[in-house]
Amino acid sequence: MAERDTGTGTRAETGGGAGGSHGAHDRRRPIAVIVVTTLIGMLFAWSFLGALHRPEPRDVPVAVVVQGDAAAVAKAMRQRTEGAFEPKTYRDEGAARQALLEREVDAVFVPGPGGNRLLIASASGRMSSSILTQGFQAVSQASGRRLTVEDLRPLPRDDGNGISSMFFVITLTIPAIALAILLAVAAPWLPAWPRLAAVTAGAVVLGGANAWVAAGLTGSLTGAPWELWGIGAVLAFVISSVTAGALRLIGPPGAALTALLFVPIGVPAGGGPIGPHFVPEWYGAIGRLLPAAAGIDITRNTVYFDGNAVGGPYLVLAVWGLLGIVLLAVPAARRRGLGAAASPALSH
Repeated sequence: MAERDTGTGTRAETGGGAGGSHGAHDRRRPIAVIVVTTLIGMLFAWSFLGALHRPEPRDVPVAVVVQGDAAAVAKAMRQRTEGAFEPKTYRDEGAARQALLEREVDAVFVPGPGGNRLLIASASGRMSSSILTQGFQAVSQASGRRLTVEDLRPLPRDDGNGISSMFFVITLTIPAIALAILLAVAAPWLPAWPRLAAVTAGAVVLGGANAWVAAGLTGSLTGAPWELWGIGAVLAFVISSVTAGALRLIGPPGAALTALLFVPIGVPAGGGPIGPHFVPEWYGAIGRLLPAAAGIDITRNTVYFDGNAVGGPYLVLAVWGLLGIVLLAVPAARRRGLGAAASPALSH
């Protein structure tokens, strides 16, 4: 150690190079935190605003009831709407109505010499129904006909904007991510299979609690409380198991990546309150493969459409759930976790 300056012209340094380097390293940490949080904020803004700020229909499946040349009508519809709608022709209006209620199409267009009719189901989302109505208003105006709109499955008063399904999924996703992280911190000694059991138990409890709030306390999603519990438990298990598996294999970066994938990417890519047909096509294609869009579709179709068209979304959740189980089951090398207390959890 060198001398301190005692007034004789000599100066001492009380610390070595290592101490100075450590201090510089500490000073850089706040800068790194600011940079990382700013990038995360930019990702949220780009994902939500970029996908949802200007919703436009893209290849929305619609039924067109025609008695004449169906192929010619479908071709004219495609040319007139420039890729907004993907018409499916029906000769029987009853079959087209049934297709709407079974979620095979998003609207039914019935052209006629005395005026056109549009059949919608606003329970699929008020915003999407409004966009569809505007689109077919333009189609009818171009042909010089008046458009009459009929709502076959209106939204209930307690979910007037049709966004409760989306918020139900969000309020499950974030706590499910937290469940995986907090288990790693609180019980780092748990091996893989007991950890999977804990995740499963937590998902069942979380799903039941949120279903009680949605169907009972708030009344925002009524009519299928037990089904809602099952949906909540499955979705929470999928999210939590994948997060726990990524955390175990990669550490904190794995949990961060799953959180970013499931929330700021998954929700807007799935179309949020309007559906994947109204966001940029490539982003909607990604959204259909993520749990958020699947959970929203299952919730909405179960509560409002008698459980129709839930097979595909459940398949998406099944694939992600299997991935979570595999990530938790495969052997992993010992590595640092969420601090010293969490590190053993990532090695079992």
